[in-house]
Amino acid sequence: MEEAISNCLLYWNLDKVFSVTVDNASSNDITVRELSKQLNMRGTNIMDGKQLHVRCMAHIINLIVHEGLKEIDAFVKRVRQMVRYVRSSSARGSHFKKCYEVQRLDCSKTLELDVPTRWNSTYLMLDTAQNFEKAFDRFDLFDENFNNYLSTHVLEDGSVVGPLQSDDWVNVRNAIKFLKRFHEVTVKVSGSHYVTSNVHFEDICDLDVHLKVCLSSEDLNLSKMAERMREKFKKYSGDPEKMNKMIFVASVLDPRNKFVYVSFGLEELFGEEVGKKF
Repeated sequence: MEEAISNCLLYWNLDKVFSVTVDNASSNDITVRELSKQLNMRGTNIMDGKQLHVRCMAHIINLIVHEGLKEIDAFVKRVRQMVRYVRSSSARGSHFKKCYEVQRLDCSKTLELDVPTRWNSTYLMLDTAQNFEKAFDRFDLFDENFNNYLSTHVLEDGSVVGPLQSDDWVNVRNAIKFLKRFHEVTVKVSGSHYVTSNVHFEDICDLDVHLKVCLSSEDLNLSKMAERMREKFKKYSGDPEKMNKMIFVASVLDPRNKFVYVSFGLEELFGEEVGKKF
């Protein structure tokens, strides 16, 4: 992989590389390390490659949220199965359309089935499905096999989700509200037509505050989800020495932040003693 990148840099006539952003696969650690050696031999390795590796924030958010979704797996599975059932045939789709028309639901969205490995698609699935709550609650009147399917269909993990529980839609709405901030940050940091490095540290601080607030939520599912996610969050953003220092420098160079915000953010994120020292 390092050889392929080096060949591309030579072909593009690029002899200086400030940083490389990749996900957290161990093979990428090796790739960046070997690339740093190549840049050393060319005499163009900025800061001796110490800040060459930037871990992909979108990938980190993906790992963090997946950890939290394990806590709300039951009602997410039920929603997924309902959406899968409706989308599995045109006849069922037609029955569902009649159902929500009878309920007089005014929604231009269509049901989306998620890809479980992409958490934001799960968020979008839940966000769309909530608009059809009344239709799903009465769908068994239009399709007699609906509840039977939920009660008997065996998933890949051997479980059966069963029909909707009384508090499922409340849980769905709470989860959507909680996950919305992570979805917004994922979309923001994935942009390719604007600079994102100057807001990287700010987004990390915002997510930390969001998780701390949700830890004290009266909703037990939400607080447990936030607890699992914060443990995962601290693995990647719990030690300033393990983070790329350029995200702090980029924030300082943003005239809206300068040293004031970064100093405040460091103390909030790592504690007063560690933050001040850093």
